[in-house]
Amino acid sequence: MNFREQLLAELSKRNTVYIASVIGKDKKLFKEIFELVLSNEEIISGRAAWVVEHVWLDYPYMIDPYINEMIDFLPISKYDNQKRHFAKILSTVDLTTIDEDRLGILIDRCFTWLEDPVYPTAVKMFSMRIIYNFIQIEPELATELIAIIENQFNDSTPGFKNSGEKILKELYKLTN
Repeated sequence: MNFREQLLAELSKRNTVYIASVIGKDKKLFKEIFELVLSNEEIISGRAAWVVEHVWLDYPYMIDPYINEMIDFLPISKYDNQKRHFAKILSTVDLTTIDEDRLGILIDRCFTWLEDPVYPTAVKMFSMRIIYNFIQIEPELATELIAIIENQFNDSTPGFKNSGEKILKELYKLTN
């Protein structure tokens, strides 16, 4: 299959799921679609990231060899859909398996996305979750995350408030 042509053919969940089903457990095809995400091309890259997410949902282990590449890509990612799909995947990763330098990149990116009003709610919500997961390793950041969430709470979307309330509840337990 020519993934580039298929991605451009139609933006739909149906097409995304179809491409993901063609890839299935095929590591070579997964590498091919992942490289399209890393191309940072408008339209192609974000749609490919959506396919990567769908493959990951069915076969979570397929993403394991690419975690470092995902994190290295975050500072140069151009499009919100790339950030959203990768942040969603990374919000489920065991952070203790990531080397210290990359973990620093990931947490820095998440704080940037969470604090900057230009980023969409979904990116912020997954960033909150990643930082919260990191706080299980470095609890001293809990008060900083609490302050950031509380600061944005009144002017935020219902989705942000919902995620924020859940994470704040857990953070309050950790800090009290």
